[in-house]
Amino acid sequence: MNQLARILNAIAVVLMCQTATAVDLFVSPAGNDAWTGSLAAPNEARTDGPLASLAGARDAIRNLKLSGPLQQPVLVRVASGRYAVTEPLVFEPQDSGTEQAPITYQGEPGARPILSGGREISGWQQQGDRWVVHLPDVEAGRWAFAALWVDGQRRTRARIPNEDYFYTAGKAPPITDPTTGQPASSARVAFRFKPGDIRQFSNLDDAIVVVYQSWEVGHQRIASVDEAKRVVTFRSPLPWAFDHWGGNVRYFVENVPEALDAPGQWYLDRRTGLLSYLPLPGEDLTQATVVAPVAKQLLVLRGEPAENRFVSHLRFENLRLLHTDWEVPPQGHASIQAACNFPGAIEAVGARNCSVEACELGHLGTYGAWLRFGCQDNRIVRNEIHDLGAGGVRLGEQSDPRTEPETAQRNVVDNNWIYDGGKIDPGAVGVWIGRTSHNRVSHNEICDLNYTGISVGWSWGYAPSSAHHNVIEFNHIHNIGRGVLGDMGGIYCLGDSPGTVVRNNLVHDVYDYRTGSLAIYTDEGSTGILIENNIGYGTTYANFHQHYGRENIVRNNIWALGQDYQLSRARQEEHLSFTFERNIVYFDNGKLLKGGWTNDRFVMDRNLYWDASQPEGDIMFGDATFAQWQARGHDRNSRIADPRFVDAARFDFRLQPDSPALQLGFVPIDTSRIGLYGEPDWVHAPQRIQRQVYVPRPRAEPQPTPIHEDFEQALAGMPPEGPTTSIENVGSILVTEEVAAAGKQSLKFTDAPGQKYSFNPHLWYSPHLAKGPVRGSFDVRIESGAVGHFEWREYSGSAYRVGPSVRIEGDGTLLSGGKPIGRVPLGSWLHIEIACGLGDAASGTWTLRYGSLGGEATQLELPCDPRFRKLDWVGFIADATVAAAFYVDNVTIAASP
Repeated sequence: MNQLARILNAIAVVLMCQTATAVDLFVSPAGNDAWTGSLAAPNEARTDGPLASLAGARDAIRNLKLSGPLQQPVLVRVASGRYAVTEPLVFEPQDSGTEQAPITYQGEPGARPILSGGREISGWQQQGDRWVVHLPDVEAGRWAFAALWVDGQRRTRARIPNEDYFYTAGKAPPITDPTTGQPASSARVAFRFKPGDIRQFSNLDDAIVVVYQSWEVGHQRIASVDEAKRVVTFRSPLPWAFDHWGGNVRYFVENVPEALDAPGQWYLDRRTGLLSYLPLPGEDLTQATVVAPVAKQLLVLRGEPAENRFVSHLRFENLRLLHTDWEVPPQGHASIQAACNFPGAIEAVGARNCSVEACELGHLGTYGAWLRFGCQDNRIVRNEIHDLGAGGVRLGEQSDPRTEPETAQRNVVDNNWIYDGGKIDPGAVGVWIGRTSHNRVSHNEICDLNYTGISVGWSWGYAPSSAHHNVIEFNHIHNIGRGVLGDMGGIYCLGDSPGTVVRNNLVHDVYDYRTGSLAIYTDEGSTGILIENNIGYGTTYANFHQHYGRENIVRNNIWALGQDYQLSRARQEEHLSFTFERNIVYFDNGKLLKGGWTNDRFVMDRNLYWDASQPEGDIMFGDATFAQWQARGHDRNSRIADPRFVDAARFDFRLQPDSPALQLGFVPIDTSRIGLYGEPDWVHAPQRIQRQVYVPRPRAEPQPTPIHEDFEQALAGMPPEGPTTSIENVGSILVTEEVAAAGKQSLKFTDAPGQKYSFNPHLWYSPHLAKGPVRGSFDVRIESGAVGHFEWREYSGSAYRVGPSVRIEGDGTLLSGGKPIGRVPLGSWLHIEIACGLGDAASGTWTLRYGSLGGEATQLELPCDPRFRKLDWVGFIADATVAAAFYVDNVTIAASP
C-alpha cells in the first residue's frame, strides 16, 4: 500500500469507526487485513468488513495515526475463533496508546478468541498399535517441536523409564580438558550408569537426558556413550557436579524411539518427518484435535528504554494465548535456579502502563509472561496461567539495570490463577521477582508446581541489591514441590531486601525430595524483610527457615505441623538474625528447632508454642528445656499452651475466644481475604482440579551401613562407586593398580595446587551408626608432601560434631585435635584402627591404634567432642596444596559385637 492509500484508509477508518468516546476496530476469522476493520462482519458485497488478525489491527492503528495523534481510546474487538501465528505479534513504540487514548485488544465477551502458536495436525493413519502421520516440513528441516496436545491435554514425549527415574551408578573417570590437553574432572559432564539404562540409541544426537539435582534439572545432550565402561559424557557441563547433593542421582532419557512404549506417548523422527503416537484407551486421532507448537512466543512488546522509547498504554483482555514451543539447545541446557533463562510467551521490554487482564495463557513451553528491563507500572491481572513448560510470571532481570529508564519497577501481578507448571523445567517458579523493586504480587492462587511458589530477590549475600520494597500479600500457595525437587519455599527470599513485605499469605502442602521444603524461606543474605500475618503448614522440612540473613522481623504468624521440624536457622552469625515475636508454633512430633541456635543472636518473645503429641511434657528448644532457653534470654514472655484452634486436624487455624495467644497480643488472621477475588465462578475455579494429592512419605531413618571395601572389584582408573567424593578441576580420587596393601588395587588421592579449597579432593562414607562400640580400620600410604586427614563426624542440622580425628602431615607428623601425637614413616603402608563408643556408650574419648602394616602397633586414648554420639560421616581428606598423593586400602567400619 503506497503512502496516499494509507492516508486515505486512515481517514476512512476515522470517519467510519469514530464514536463519541472511542474508535472501534473489528477482527474476525472471516475478515481480511485489506479491509478497514470498521465492520463486525463482511458487508454483502464483501468489499469491506473486519480485519483478519491482531497484526492487521495493529497496522490499521498505525495507519490511523498518520492523520494525527489519537484523540479517543481505541478498542479492537476480536471475535471468537482461532487465530494462528508462527511468529510472535510484535508491538513497538509506534504502536502505543496514551493515558487519554489507550489501545485495547479485547476478545469477544462470553467466548474468548484463541491466539495460537500451534498447528493442527491431521492425516493420521493407524499403524499397528500406534497412529502415525508424515510431516514434510519436519523432514525438510523447516519444523520441529517438543510438545504435543491431544484434545487440549499435553502428552508425554517418549521417555524411559515411563514412571519414576533411573539412578546414576557412580562417577566417571577424568576427561581431557580440550583447552589445555590436561586431565580434568568429569564431575559435571559425565557419570556412570547401570547396565542397559543408557545405550547407543538409534538417534543419539536427538536424545535428551534430564538430570535432577536439588532445586533444578539439566537437559543434557549426549556427546558419547561407552557401554563397556557404562559411562555417558555430555556436550556441556551442569552448574554442579552430578552427585553434588549425594549419589544415586535421578534422571530419565527422552526423545528416543526405543522409549515409545506407553499409551499417551509420542515421538517425532526429525530424519523422516514421521510423528508416532501411542493412543490412550478410546482415542481416535482422526476425531481428535491434535496440536503441535510452531511459535516460540506469542506477544512481544519491544520498547527501547535506553533511548527513552517505550511501548505504553496497550491492553490485552479476554484472549486465549495458547501453544508455544521450547526445545533443548544443541549443546544442552541448565538453569542455575528458577528456570531463570526461559523466555515468556508474552515478553515485554520497556513497557509502560500496559496490562494483560482476564486472559488465558496455557499450553506453553515457557513462562507465561515476562516483564523485563524498563517495564514499569504494568498490570498482569485476573489471568488463568497453566500447563507451563516453565513457570507463571517473571518480573525483572538477573542483573541490575544499567540506567534509570531500564529499571523494572512498580509492576503488579494480582488475582491470577497460576498452576500446573514445570512441565519441561521443574525448577520454574509461579512468580519470579528478580532485580526489580516496588512491585506487588497479591491475591494469586499458585499451586501444582514442582518448585517454589513465589521467589523474590536474586542476590546472594549482603551486597546492596536492586530488589527491594516488594510486597507479597494475600496469596494462596499450595501443593508445591510435590516430592520432585528440594531446597524450596512456598515463598522464597534472597538477598538484601529492605522494605520487602511478606504478609497475609496462606502457604501449605510444600513437599520436597530430600533437600528441604519450607513455607517461607529466607535464604542467603535475606535482610530487612517483614514477615507477618502468614499461615504456613504442612511442609516436609520446616515451616520457617533462615539460611542466613540480618534483621528480619517475623511476627504474628501461624507455623503449624511441619513434618521434620517447625523452625530452622542454619548459619550462625554475629549480627542479629531476626526478631521472632507474637507467633503461634503448633506441632505434633516433638521437633521444634532445626539447625544452629546456640549463639543466641536472635530475639524471640511473646510466642505461643504447643506440641500436641505431649501436652503434659516440656518442649525442647534444641538441647535446652524451656527454662534453660528463657535463662538464655529468649521467650521470657512466651508460653507453652494449647492455642485453642477451631479445628487444627482440619487445618482450621481460627482462634477460639479463650485462646492464650490473644493474651500475648496475637492478632487473628482473616483468611477470607486471601487468594482470588471477584465473581464466584472465578474464585472457586481452582476447586475444579481433581489432583492426586501428594502424600509425603515419612522421612526414613538412615539405615546402618557397615563398610567393607578392598577396591578389588572396582574398575581401575575410575572413581569408587560407594562413597561420595568432592573434586575440583584439579586433583582426583581414582582406583589404581600402582600399589596395594593387599590384592592388586587401592584408592589413590592425588592433590594439586590451585584448588579453591585445600580439603579437596575428599571422600566420605555415610555409615549411619548410632549405638554401641564401633570399630573402623584402613591401610594408608602417605607419599612425601601429601597430607591425609581422616575424621568421623556426627551431623546435627547444618553443624557437625567431631569424633575421632587423625591427620598425617607430609613430613610424617601424626596429629589429633591439632596436637602432635607421634610420627609415621612415609612411602610405606600403615595400618590404622579406630574404636569409639556411640549412643549410650559414648564417653568423649576414643582409641587409636597405628603402626606399620604387619608390625607392632601403638595405642593411644584420645579425647573428642563429648556430644559425639552418632557416626554419620567418615571422611578421607587430601589436604595438601602441592602436587602429592596418598593411597588408601581395606576400609572397614562396623559395630563391634
